[in-house]
Amino acid sequence: MNKLLLNNKPKDISNEEFTKMWNNSTYVLETLYNTLLVLNKELTTTKKDDFDCPNHYAKLAFNLGQSKVIEQIVSMLPDGVKR
Repeated sequence: MNKLLLNNKPKDISNEEFTKMWNNSTYVLETLYNTLLVLNKELTTTKKDDFDCPNHYAKLAFNLGQSKVIEQIVSMLPDGVKR
């Protein structure tokens, strides 16, 4: 369990209860996981249109940053979601 998730859990629930609920939510979170994988693939695929602006390196760097955020979010999902 990610410490950041535990620090931001609802106040009226224990860490153990929250961890159990989080791990039991794999069925619902699978849709989020699959969507994030599709978005990440789109961001990391270089297309001809990526070079349509003079500052294309900034555009590519921005896409890489978004990809890293997606990877961080995926790393926080319960293990049962990642197939």
